[in-house]
Amino acid sequence: MAEVTVLFFSYAADRMSGRTKRYQVRDGTTVSELFSREFKSHLGESMGTFMFSINADWADPSQVLRDGDELAVIPPVSGG
Repeated sequence: MAEVTVLFFSYAADRMSGRTKRYQVRDGTTVSELFSREFKSHLGESMGTFMFSINADWADPSQVLRDGDELAVIPPVSGG
């Protein structure tokens, strides 16, 4: 098992009822698996609209999470 810290930004923090949460994941769990299992129902959007980083480096949804990782979930941004 691994413990990862997840940081939520913008409206994702509101929908997840907090900016930071910790999750226990099985070895080999990917970003997309954690998203589907824990976040999708709260965020109500497809994973493809979000950006991710692990330990401050951009991450692909297929990247495996490791013990102690910090995963950032970054929703789409618009501006003008």
